[in-house]
Amino acid sequence: MKNLLEQPRSLAEKVLAIEVKLEVLEQELQEIGQPAANGLYRRLEALKIESKALKRNLVETQYRQQSDHERLKKLETLLRHIEDEESAVESEADFLNQAAPSSITLAVEAGSHMVDLYRRGLKRVLGNHHPLGSSVFVNQTHANLVSVYGLDVTESATLYPNSLK
Repeated sequence: MKNLLEQPRSLAEKVLAIEVKLEVLEQELQEIGQPAANGLYRRLEALKIESKALKRNLVETQYRQQSDHERLKKLETLLRHIEDEESAVESEADFLNQAAPSSITLAVEAGSHMVDLYRRGLKRVLGNHHPLGSSVFVNQTHANLVSVYGLDVTESATLYPNSLK
């Protein structure tokens, strides 16, 4: 049989490992979403309460001068129950993660495909020319503007004398 001083230390390490697993499980349940994981949330909250009770009882056992062998057995039993329940909740959460995508996800993907299809069609019809939303003065040189629109600086000076000042 193990030394009674070593047994509470190993139980404490197991309790810390369980707390970490419960935090990871809570994050997984948040990814699943509310309606599907509602029952699992209740079971997770019960596991958290049991874990806190186990931790409290373990601390009380460690502060006692003499360890009660029967109390340590009960703590181990509670720890095994928490581990079993945690693995059951985790397997159900994994099952829910494998479920088919929701209708909202499918609608978003269909909308994304429609936008991509529209962009490809527009690019095929118009090419690199963008009639809407492109400014005349963006990325244009003076020589390019004169050649495209036929307005020279000297002509604009006679038409709009105050524009060059």
